[in-house]
Amino acid sequence: MQNHSDSSLNSTSLTTANLVSSGLMGFCFMIGVPGNIAVIFFIVRHFKMDNFTVHLMLNLAAADILCLITLPVWIYNQLYSWSIGQSSCKFFAALVYCSAYSSVITVTLLSVYRCLQIRHPQLWSRMSKRRERALLISGWALALLFSCPSVLAQEIVQSKSKKSCGRILHSEEYRLTAAILEMLLAFFLPFTIILTSYCCLHQKVTQGTFSHRQRLTKLVTRIVVTFFIFYAPHQIINLFQIFEIVFKSSLPVFSAKLHEIRSSTGDIAGSLTFINSCVNPFLYAVASKTLRQQK
Repeated sequence: MQNHSDSSLNSTSLTTANLVSSGLMGFCFMIGVPGNIAVIFFIVRHFKMDNFTVHLMLNLAAADILCLITLPVWIYNQLYSWSIGQSSCKFFAALVYCSAYSSVITVTLLSVYRCLQIRHPQLWSRMSKRRERALLISGWALALLFSCPSVLAQEIVQSKSKKSCGRILHSEEYRLTAAILEMLLAFFLPFTIILTSYCCLHQKVTQGTFSHRQRLTKLVTRIVVTFFIFYAPHQIINLFQIFEIVFKSSLPVFSAKLHEIRSSTGDIAGSLTFINSCVNPFLYAVASKTLRQQK
């Protein structure tokens, strides 16, 4: 989500982290964009569209594409200088944050839906197609709302050697609030819901009467686990930022060490979140036969 640094972290020259981050983003763009486009075309052509799980997977692929198409801009921002204006800076940041939050919300809905569909099938059967569409639209609206604090702080940062598009956080209190909100809304809250859903789902899905649904549930589980693996490093860096601010006065040496770690690894951790968008098409491809047969 945050492949560009806060203003306090901008350096005057390219670093190894810049080059590694740019390389990862370039790989993600080349693999992820055509992969997710292929997923959308394949699902629309072959899958049964009366399944809400399939609608959620289409939504996730769309969010992945929206996020990945911004990567050439961020690669240029890492390697050179931002030259397309402040409005563009905010626009591309909005695409990244909104699509990332949409991915989080969609993965959460996937887990909740699989739980309800298996444990309480009659409850979800009362949900009309119109309400399902409203739920998807509400997810995007919520993603846009959650991304507002980060987008509003996005500005063109002037360092000694170049301009870059990054977040300008004018006070320690704002930085702390932004980091805590991002961890809560993009990680802890959704994954608490996801884990609760899977705890409720586990007993039913292992019973023989539900064996025909196990493969689709395993696919959703893989999507969730993959999502966790590639988003966790970014959230760990966010946690370092929180500790850095909290202990700045009482433990200045410890705070400075956290700042150093965050400066050297933050861009790489942020770039890993894009890999998640590249892995999903391969998960769909492995389970394509199951999904086509699923009702």
